Amino acid sequence: MLRAIVLIAACLALLGALALATQDAGAWPMVAMAALFVAGTLFERFYYRGSAEPLDGEWEPTSERFLDEESGRPVTVWYNPKTGARRYVDTP
Repeated sequence: MLRAIVLIAACLALLGALALATQDAGAWPMVAMAALFVAGTLFERFYYRGSAEPLDGEWEPTSERFLDEESGRPVTVWYNPKTGARRYVDTP
């Protein structure tokens, strides 16, 4: 829910900055910043989504577990010691 609010606010800021930039060329940095907020929110929303299971045998479960705020499902953090990558996997 909070992600949706942040995304809506960032989109509104982007639209407002674009409207202002049509009147004043000095507003383009504000457009760039608002676009970064939109892109960052979308990246976070899809990059940190839980998955069904790790990709291969390189992954190890950690002791980190939490409830996903959006879905309410339990999530386990998996770690790949070779790459340092972390995955958030839905716990059955």
